[in-house]
Amino acid sequence: MRMHTARLNSLTLLALVSVLTLGGCGGDEGTDNGNANADTGTVAADTETGEISGGEDATSTDSGADDTGSADTGGAGTGDTATADTGSNDVGQQDAGTACPGADHCECKDNSECNSGICLDTHEGKRCAEKCTETCKKGYACKNIGEGEPLFYCVSAQLTLCSPCQFHSDCQVNGVGSLCLDYGDDGKFCGSPCTADADCPTDYACSDAKDGGGTTVKQCKRKDDGGKPKACECSDWAKAKGLETSCKSTNEFGTCSAKRKCDATGLTKCDAKVPASELCNTIDDDCDGTTDNLPKDFACTQKAFADTGSKSNCTVDTDCGSTGEACDPKDGKCKTLIGACAGKATCDAKGNLVCTGAKSPTVESCNGDDDDCDGKTDEDFTWEDSSKASLAVGAACGVGACAGGKVICADKAKATCDSLSNAKAETCDAVDNDCNGATDDAACDDSDACTDDICDGKAKTCTNKAKVDCDDKDSCTEDACDKKTAQCLNTPYQGSCDDGNACTVGDKCGQNPDSGKHTCLPGTDKPKCDDSNPCTDDICDTQKGCVNKANSGTQPCYTGPKETQGKGECKDGVSFCKDGKLQGTCDKEVKPAAKELCDGKDHTCNGVTDEGCAPKNVAVTFASARVAGKSGKVDVDMLVGQVGPVGSAKGQKMGLEMGFLAWLKALAK
Repeated sequence: MRMHTARLNSLTLLALVSVLTLGGCGGDEGTDNGNANADTGTVAADTETGEISGGEDATSTDSGADDTGSADTGGAGTGDTATADTGSNDVGQQDAGTACPGADHCECKDNSECNSGICLDTHEGKRCAEKCTETCKKGYACKNIGEGEPLFYCVSAQLTLCSPCQFHSDCQVNGVGSLCLDYGDDGKFCGSPCTADADCPTDYACSDAKDGGGTTVKQCKRKDDGGKPKACECSDWAKAKGLETSCKSTNEFGTCSAKRKCDATGLTKCDAKVPASELCNTIDDDCDGTTDNLPKDFACTQKAFADTGSKSNCTVDTDCGSTGEACDPKDGKCKTLIGACAGKATCDAKGNLVCTGAKSPTVESCNGDDDDCDGKTDEDFTWEDSSKASLAVGAACGVGACAGGKVICADKAKATCDSLSNAKAETCDAVDNDCNGATDDAACDDSDACTDDICDGKAKTCTNKAKVDCDDKDSCTEDACDKKTAQCLNTPYQGSCDDGNACTVGDKCGQNPDSGKHTCLPGTDKPKCDDSNPCTDDICDTQKGCVNKANSGTQPCYTGPKETQGKGECKDGVSFCKDGKLQGTCDKEVKPAAKELCDGKDHTCNGVTDEGCAPKNVAVTFASARVAGKSGKVDVDMLVGQVGPVGSAKGQKMGLEMGFLAWLKALAK
């Protein structure tokens, strides 16, 4: 339900009197909105402590009943927005004590004119404040402006809107969280809390803004007009406060700043000057805080020329078309430009532009300086590495044991690699000791061009293998390789040689009588190929020489006593050849018997027959006989057919005496 505000009870009046008394003893008129205004007697809430101050707040007259609604318990904050009164406020129902002047939202000059006892500044002018608990009409917010005990009133949420400012605190009156918003070169101006465009006046929009802690909040801000926010106007409250802001003028030369404020006529113009290029005039033309600091394009140079070039007439450099030429101002001739060294353009005491600090350019030397002032140092000097690459001064250089070096000036005329001092004679160790880009390339050099010098860097061993074959396949030349040139030398000589025929012995070098060529002449001797082995065939092969080839022949053999060989019944045997050797056996040989067999044969092979055998009578039977006639021809065959005379046998060797002689001998006995 709404509170009746037509009259104040004695306690409330006492409290207001106390407040007004304290306000009358406060600071000067027009001070910070947290102080009481002694001249006007108005009261406003301090944004930091909540104390009642001299800031004035007013509300428009409520047209309904005089009840103000429930109190706002949210307190002050940047998220607060104006709220509309939802209760009826019919002026016709008010009693005579609540009608203007004195009623809520009625115009007032000081607190004494208001039934509520509070006359506040609002965006509608000074108005009698309406007490509240929660809601207020559009454009107002329910805030506690009391000191000590709570005093909730509807205060203007748009009092500072579009007023010039420097800081957020310049915009925050009676606990309303208005922020100081940037309007670009025009300056900074206050916004007011909102949730939607409907919370803002005409020509304003509810836009995002950052509070002092970086949090995004909503604030009413003038809508854009032609790409920039519309200009703000000073309210009566802003004029009374004399609020000001910083403005600026910006272009490609810089930014110049100035102040503008609210005076009796409104918002003053921004009198920031337009930035300009710095000149020698003792004025800070570009507003950078420094006078006569000339820009870079004011640079000056000192040139030097060689006495070469086309030497055609000129007045400016563009008159000289040849590359590397410029116009020498001393004689107006096109010459070869050595260089142009920049100085510093400065202003003298009379405001004249002068050039100082420029050195005279010289032909580039290898010395670490930019002698010709072309922005490059020692650019004309390079060092050639093992791969024939040209490295500029300062580049990394060195390989192998010299790796990690840098190209430096050896003297004014040449460059070198500063790590070359690490180079040593090449050794076979898998390291490029001499820093020539090849590892172990000369480590095993035996100074002989006829050999390949091979290094096993891992094993650290050398091998020098012949790489040139000078053998001309002629046995009557001395073949050699020249160690310096690796050329073959084939020199004729006299002496023994080899004609390639293994079956000639005593070959000698000499002149062939048929061809006249110095060559190897075959010898007349033959090689002795007989190996005295009956089991080999001994021949001479022209390619291989003597060849003793195994045969399958036989050899007579006898293993008995030598004196018995070939006597009596003894006879030789046969030994067979196998794999070029005689076998150990003697087959089919007959050796002496231990004793005679008494058969009329010499079985003991001693030249005696039947020695030791008893004599025997032998009957001889004549089978037939032929008698020769006188003519010498056989003409009578006589068959005897009877046992003839008896003969005698002596010893083992039987002798026979037969026929008539034996018969006579037998009779004689």
